[in-house]
Amino acid sequence: MNVPGWSARELEVISGLRSLGDATPDAAARDRIRSGILNRLDEGQRGPSRRRRVLAEVLAAAVALVIALGGIGLLLSRNALPGDALYGVKRAGETAELGLAFGDSAKAQKHLEFAANRLDEAKSLSQGDAEGYAATLADFRHEATVGTSMFTVLAMQAGGPSLEQLSSWAAQQSVKLASLRPSVPAAATGEYTSSAELVTSISDRAQGLLDRLNCFEITTGVPDGLGAVPSTSPCQPSSDAFTGGQPSVPVPAPAAPSSAPAAPVITSTQATVPSKAKPTEELPPASSSPTPTAVGPPIKAPTSEPLPTTVPWTPPVLSIPPLLPGLPGVGIG
Repeated sequence: MNVPGWSARELEVISGLRSLGDATPDAAARDRIRSGILNRLDEGQRGPSRRRRVLAEVLAAAVALVIALGGIGLLLSRNALPGDALYGVKRAGETAELGLAFGDSAKAQKHLEFAANRLDEAKSLSQGDAEGYAATLADFRHEATVGTSMFTVLAMQAGGPSLEQLSSWAAQQSVKLASLRPSVPAAATGEYTSSAELVTSISDRAQGLLDRLNCFEITTGVPDGLGAVPSTSPCQPSSDAFTGGQPSVPVPAPAAPSSAPAAPVITSTQATVPSKAKPTEELPPASSSPTPTAVGPPIKAPTSEPLPTTVPWTPPVLSIPPLLPGLPGVGIG
């Protein structure tokens, strides 16, 4: 068999392949192939999952280690002083506490608490550490100023903190500063004086606002570095502010309306008649008939012309002349 383009050898191979028929794998071969494919798919899926699980466990362990070390660091840094290795951890913990405080009132109290901590730290510093004293007192003034500014503004609002707390805090810090004075180095005297003046200003501000609480105008409405500023106008009690200082006059209650007309009051203009005078004639008894009611105004006659009356309609009478001579005419109607 000669086929153009194919050699005799190629045609023999093709003929041999055709004689083999359609070759298909048996059931056992198909099962073996299927199992091999599924096993490879399972290995591909389990590999990344195991890697993710291991990575998650490593990350969880790292986070737990960081938290544990952070907690231990915060615990150890509680008594740290300026210049210590853990003092930065202590200040970072205070910043975190301030961020977690809920509401402006809680944040203001946190600032005052941190300011008190700075004075406690200054008491533990050595007398020769002028730089540490200056830095600690500067931080005290910053925290005290921010806390007082927020505190006084919030105290003027309904439900705000009490000014007595601020006054008590200022008194406590004044005692701390007085006990700190002998140990302050000469190089940090200026910082100490500024801190003492600030505490005095805070105490005066709290007392000034307390003295104006019963006045109608408490503050000037323009805050400064310490927050709300007490007003310097004359104190006018809030109860008189709405009445303009005039005494209150009771308003009489309106009389209840009565359906019956009031009886006329009869007054006498003549002098009292002595007993010897002629007796006056007795008045006829009052009629028991009811009192006539008031008569309304007369009704005016209408000025417009009266409407015409309806006249029944009468159809006209039709007459037809006679059609032929000698016949009578025809009338309709």
